[in-house]
Amino acid sequence: MFSLILFIFGLTFGSFLNVVSFRYSPEKSLFSFRNLLGRSHCPQCGKTLNWYELVPVFSFLIQKGKCRSCGEKISWQYPLVELASGFIFLLPLYFYSPLINGQWTMVFCGF
Repeated sequence: MFSLILFIFGLTFGSFLNVVSFRYSPEKSLFSFRNLLGRSHCPQCGKTLNWYELVPVFSFLIQKGKCRSCGEKISWQYPLVELASGFIFLLPLYFYSPLINGQWTMVFCGF
């Protein structure tokens, strides 16, 4: 059960990474989050996305990789980054060393 929760947390973090990578611009300060604010929208038609269109990986699969409004293809980067992040969050559980306590393994991996 803990693995599933950790994986879902990783998917959510990957979704956030996608938002940051697409909305960040080098001209603006990294510490100015104004460009990160605002609702998610389709880059093609500009339609504001509903909450059920933002569920990591599952929304992409249910919508068959297309925008529900305009039908434009959604980049595969979104689900791939989310899945990679989910699996990275599971790494400390599978690289447990008997010499290192489990909590320390998570600390050293950045959790």
